[in-house]
Amino acid sequence: MEVVINTFEDLVDFLKTNDLTSKETNDIINKALKCFFIDDRPKDEMIEALIIHWNKWKHTKERPIFIDLDIDVKE
Repeated sequence: MEVVINTFEDLVDFLKTNDLTSKETNDIINKALKCFFIDDRPKDEMIEALIIHWNKWKHTKERPIFIDLDIDVKE
């Protein structure tokens, strides 16, 4: 079966409607958007964080590659 994902909405729909592990979800996000999670979390949390990330950065070429990661320098 071939799956065609043309839009961000298609990607989110595919992630929500298929029985995927967290690793599979992360792998698909990485292939589709070249960004990923560095921690292990439930698929639903990944999708919600992905939507927030996408709404903030969209198609910009210089978006963070790590989703939902605070890397601010703390003193």
